[in-house]
Amino acid sequence: RYFNQTFNQAAALLAENGKQGITYLFKRGTPGEFGYASLCAALVFYFVLSCWTAGSAVASGLVIPMLYTGALYGRIIGLILVSIFGVQTNKYGAWIDPGLFAAIGAASFFSGVSRLTISLTVIMVSVFS
Repeated sequence: RYFNQTFNQAAALLAENGKQGITYLFKRGTPGEFGYASLCAALVFYFVLSCWTAGSAVASGLVIPMLYTGALYGRIIGLILVSIFGVQTNKYGAWIDPGLFAAIGAASFFSGVSRLTISLTVIMVSVFS
Protein backbone atom coordinates (compact mmCIF):
# COMPACT_ATOMS: atom_id res chain seq x y z
CA ARG A 1 0.00 0.00 0.00
CA TYR A 2 1.15 3.49 -0.81
CA PHE A 3 0.99 6.48 1.52
CA ASN A 4 -2.32 7.60 -0.02
CA GLN A 5 -3.91 4.16 0.58
CA THR A 6 -3.81 3.04 -3.06
CA PHE A 7 -3.13 -0.58 -3.95
CA ASN A 8 -1.08 -1.88 -6.88
CA GLN A 9 -2.78 -5.10 -7.94
CA ALA A 10 0.02 -6.59 -10.02
CA ALA A 11 2.67 -5.80 -7.43
CA ALA A 12 0.59 -7.43 -4.70
CA LEU A 13 0.35 -10.62 -6.76
CA LEU A 14 3.87 -10.77 -8.21
CA ALA A 15 6.15 -9.11 -5.64
CA GLU A 16 4.77 -10.69 -2.47
CA ASN A 17 5.62 -14.22 -1.43
CA GLY A 18 3.30 -17.04 -2.46
CA LYS A 19 1.56 -17.53 0.88
CA GLN A 20 0.68 -13.83 1.13
CA GLY A 21 -0.58 -13.85 -2.46
CA ILE A 22 -2.78 -16.85 -1.74
CA THR A 23 -4.15 -15.04 1.30
CA TYR A 24 -5.02 -12.04 -0.90
CA LEU A 25 -6.75 -14.27 -3.44
CA PHE A 26 -8.75 -16.24 -0.84
CA LYS A 27 -10.09 -13.08 0.81
CA ARG A 28 -13.89 -13.12 0.68
CA GLY A 29 -16.15 -10.14 0.10
CA THR A 30 -13.69 -8.29 -2.14
CA PRO A 31 -14.85 -8.77 -5.73
CA GLY A 32 -13.21 -5.58 -6.99
CA GLU A 33 -9.80 -5.94 -5.37
CA PHE A 34 -8.08 -7.47 -8.41
CA GLY A 35 -8.78 -6.85 -12.07
CA TYR A 36 -8.60 -9.19 -15.03
CA ALA A 37 -5.29 -7.80 -16.32
CA SER A 38 -3.33 -8.31 -13.11
CA LEU A 39 -4.83 -11.77 -12.52
CA CYS A 40 -4.15 -12.95 -16.07
CA ALA A 41 -0.60 -11.57 -16.04
CA ALA A 42 0.19 -13.31 -12.75
CA LEU A 43 -1.46 -16.53 -14.00
CA VAL A 44 0.68 -16.65 -17.14
CA PHE A 45 3.83 -15.78 -15.19
CA TYR A 46 3.33 -18.41 -12.46
CA PHE A 47 2.07 -21.11 -14.83
CA VAL A 48 5.06 -20.80 -17.18
CA LEU A 49 7.58 -20.71 -14.35
CA SER A 50 5.90 -23.63 -12.57
CA CYS A 51 6.00 -25.73 -15.73
CA TRP A 52 9.64 -24.83 -16.24
CA THR A 53 10.72 -25.73 -12.69
CA ALA A 54 8.61 -28.93 -12.63
CA GLY A 55 10.35 -30.15 -15.78
CA SER A 56 13.86 -29.33 -14.60
CA ALA A 57 16.03 -31.53 -12.42
CA VAL A 58 16.18 -28.93 -9.65
CA ALA A 59 14.66 -29.82 -6.29
CA SER A 60 12.17 -27.02 -5.73
CA GLY A 61 8.84 -26.73 -3.99
CA LEU A 62 5.80 -26.76 -6.21
CA VAL A 63 3.01 -26.86 -3.62
CA ILE A 64 2.65 -23.10 -3.22
CA PRO A 65 2.94 -22.34 -6.96
CA MET A 66 0.28 -24.99 -7.71
CA LEU A 67 -2.08 -23.55 -5.12
CA TYR A 68 -1.30 -20.02 -6.35
CA THR A 69 -1.98 -20.89 -10.00
CA GLY A 70 -5.25 -22.58 -9.12
CA ALA A 71 -6.30 -19.67 -6.93
CA LEU A 72 -5.57 -17.26 -9.79
CA TYR A 73 -7.71 -19.06 -12.33
CA GLY A 74 -10.43 -19.65 -9.72
CA ARG A 75 -10.52 -15.95 -8.94
CA ILE A 76 -10.78 -15.17 -12.67
CA ILE A 77 -13.78 -17.52 -12.96
CA GLY A 78 -15.30 -15.88 -9.88
CA LEU A 79 -14.87 -12.43 -11.42
CA ILE A 80 -16.53 -13.60 -14.61
CA LEU A 81 -19.50 -14.88 -12.61
CA VAL A 82 -19.71 -11.62 -10.63
CA SER A 83 -19.69 -9.64 -13.87
CA ILE A 84 -22.53 -11.82 -15.22
CA PHE A 85 -24.74 -12.05 -12.10
CA GLY A 86 -23.55 -9.05 -10.10
CA VAL A 87 -22.64 -8.94 -6.42
CA GLN A 88 -25.23 -10.98 -4.56
CA THR A 89 -26.25 -9.92 -1.07
CA ASN A 90 -28.97 -12.48 -0.36
CA LYS A 91 -28.13 -15.77 1.33
CA TYR A 92 -28.88 -17.83 -1.79
CA GLY A 93 -26.53 -15.90 -4.06
CA ALA A 94 -23.68 -15.43 -1.58
CA TRP A 95 -21.80 -18.37 -3.08
CA ILE A 96 -20.88 -16.15 -6.05
CA ASP A 97 -17.72 -14.79 -4.46
CA PRO A 98 -14.32 -14.64 -6.20
CA GLY A 99 -12.54 -15.57 -2.95
CA LEU A 100 -14.55 -18.78 -2.67
CA PHE A 101 -13.87 -19.61 -6.31
CA ALA A 102 -10.16 -19.01 -5.67
CA ALA A 103 -10.21 -21.66 -2.93
CA ILE A 104 -12.10 -24.09 -5.18
CA GLY A 105 -9.70 -23.38 -8.06
CA ALA A 106 -6.67 -23.96 -5.83
CA ALA A 107 -8.07 -27.27 -4.64
CA SER A 108 -8.97 -28.41 -8.14
CA PHE A 109 -5.63 -27.46 -9.68
CA PHE A 110 -3.66 -29.00 -6.83
CA SER A 111 -5.63 -32.25 -6.94
CA GLY A 112 -5.37 -32.44 -10.72
CA VAL A 113 -1.63 -31.88 -10.88
CA SER A 114 -0.63 -33.96 -7.87
CA ARG A 115 -3.25 -36.69 -8.40
CA LEU A 116 -4.44 -36.49 -4.81
CA THR A 117 -8.03 -37.09 -3.82
CA ILE A 118 -10.22 -34.02 -3.58
CA SER A 119 -10.88 -34.56 0.15
CA LEU A 120 -7.17 -34.49 0.99
CA THR A 121 -6.75 -31.45 -1.22
CA VAL A 122 -9.53 -29.57 0.56
CA ILE A 123 -7.87 -30.34 3.89
CA MET A 124 -4.54 -29.02 2.60
CA VAL A 125 -6.11 -25.88 1.16
CA SER A 126 -7.90 -25.18 4.45
CA VAL A 127 -4.54 -25.36 6.22
CA PHE A 128 -3.09 -22.70 3.90
CA SER A 129 -6.05 -20.32 4.20
